[in-house]
Amino acid sequence: MIQGLIEKDEFTHSYQYLYRIENMSAIGAEFLFRAEQGNPEFIFQMARETKKLYELDTKSIDKALQTYYSQQTIPIDGLLFINICPSTILHTQFPSFVAHLVEQFPESCKNVVFEISESEKASSEKLLKERIHFLKKLGYKIAVDDVGKGWSSLNLIIELDLDFIKLDRYFSIDLATTPKKQKMIQLLLNFFEDTKTSLVIEGIETSLDLQMAQYLGVHFCQGYLLSKPMPVLEV
Repeated sequence: MIQGLIEKDEFTHSYQYLYRIENMSAIGAEFLFRAEQGNPEFIFQMARETKKLYELDTKSIDKALQTYYSQQTIPIDGLLFINICPSTILHTQFPSFVAHLVEQFPESCKNVVFEISESEKASSEKLLKERIHFLKKLGYKIAVDDVGKGWSSLNLIIELDLDFIKLDRYFSIDLATTPKKQKMIQLLLNFFEDTKTSLVIEGIETSLDLQMAQYLGVHFCQGYLLSKPMPVLEV
């Protein structure tokens, strides 16, 4: 199934906007993998089990950028957040893949944010740091997705010199009425106050939780209350 999906391009993407919380202006959008064969987590797990994860992940990234830069119909200005697996970054062929992206999509160095998925643990933190440094030297920005849900640890988050930390939707659910979540977010904001790392809270679904995120001083937000994923229409 996975090989056929890759070879026949049997997948597409949706996009969901991210907003600057102080004035609710859109700063860009996240590309989200979509396929009829199942939800993204299931498909990527199948790819992992069949040793096709690198092939699927890079094909998804390449297709997302190809679709965006070849069309004028996708209403996204600003940053493009694109998910990537840690094992893809660590793959021996990854530097060659990045060279292909720079050649084919030179503008991507200016507006792409590689969003590292927490679906798997990096097998080498040392190499991960080296590859992230390599990407940042080219101009790409780096985010870690779903912080609080998966493999990431505070020391790795600190050492990776991230541009964005995206908090798992766990933190946004009932944020307005959960003091412990409020305190944790405030601690993170205080810690990164004098750095270039911005905090994004995902999964905002109620106006009360949005208001609390604004009150706490969260930098950016994303969620169904603000905008739902929209399919990328290929032409």
